[in-house]
Amino acid sequence: MTFTLTMLFIMAGGSLGALARFLCQGLAARCTSWPGWIPVLIINVLGSIIIGIAVAWLSIDIKDLNLQNLNPATRVLEELALNEMMALIAVGFCGAFTTFSTFSLENYLLSIDKKGQMLLNMIGTTLLAYGGVMLGWFLGSLGGGS
Repeated sequence: MTFTLTMLFIMAGGSLGALARFLCQGLAARCTSWPGWIPVLIINVLGSIIIGIAVAWLSIDIKDLNLQNLNPATRVLEELALNEMMALIAVGFCGAFTTFSTFSLENYLLSIDKKGQMLLNMIGTTLLAYGGVMLGWFLGSLGGGS
């Protein structure tokens, strides 16, 4: 598959994933009295299930998978021979539906033989991302918003 065709599949999947997230959150807001974080939690879990199914179903062998192969910016086309469905579902749809699914897949792959790195990734990403939101909120509020 050419680089251009891969990008088109990722864009199509990303569009569908973003739209699905928007619609799911809107449906939950209209049809339930749940606090807003519950639909996000459900979307994150659902996206993690979808990416797990897609990668397991579309990959030949888990030993052939590693995090470098799933990084869309590097050797995806060379090493994983990314096919149309992987580009559409795992990278595009799940990437836009929830980035948490990619985070969860990375942790699963790390758990196979790099449990220390998995733990560091889980704790580090969570705390640093939370700190990033706090810093961003602070910097954004300097501009006058709140």
